Amino acid sequence: MDRVAFSIGNLDIYWYGLIICLAIIVAIAVACYYCKKRNYTTDLPINIALVILPTGILAGRLFAVLFDSSLVIQDYFDFRSGGMSIIGAIIGGGLALTIYCLIKKEKNPLLLFDTLCVALILAQAIGRWGNFVNEEVYGQLITNESLQFFPIAVKIGGQYYEALFFYESVLNLIGFAGLSVLFLKEKQCGYCTALYLIYYGIVRTILEPRRNAAYILHASSLMISKVCSILMIVAGAILLIVLIAKKSKKKEVKDGQKN
Repeated sequence: MDRVAFSIGNLDIYWYGLIICLAIIVAIAVACYYCKKRNYTTDLPINIALVILPTGILAGRLFAVLFDSSLVIQDYFDFRSGGMSIIGAIIGGGLALTIYCLIKKEKNPLLLFDTLCVALILAQAIGRWGNFVNEEVYGQLITNESLQFFPIAVKIGGQYYEALFFYESVLNLIGFAGLSVLFLKEKQCGYCTALYLIYYGIVRTILEPRRNAAYILHASSLMISKVCSILMIVAGAILLIVLIAKKSKKKEVKDGQKN
């Protein structure tokens, strides 16, 4: 499949960019619908997107430039040559949303983060298909001919490799389904954020070592994305414990008042 969808004069428009734009639009639309179902303002997802998208893109590029051995800092603004990291984008977007909540003195910042996480994992599921078009983010070589078929494998340069982009896309869709139910049913905010961090952290921790070496970002000898994924799991677990403890305490207070 040709990476170029169409051209406007001398400017090539890539399928990757179109797929990412589609992922963002669909994720925002779904988040708006979910917020309406929960009687939240439908402006919430749009405001979140305006905050995190610029920072997420810039941080995702910076993360790739810092830890991709094929790139140097001078390549930072050469976005069209490729090199982005979703882990870097998550970090940058998360920091931007945190600063936004502090400046605006948001009374319930976890509501914003929950909305972000439900939309984000859906966008990630769709966005991974951009890797398919670019023939990138695939796994280890598959030599067993009985396994050389999609969706188990993807053919790159005449050889078959693990279709990691597809594995992650499906796992992200499963995560989206679970977080959607939780977002619509659970009144206490924060659970979607905690479980997103745990779930996606586990997904990346498992899949990262399976990547073809060309697509693994390193900090010295460490797989930096795997390290960040493990930290996501830890952060999510801590948040989950705090939320459960608070919920338990509230229940005890209510039970005490009834007695």
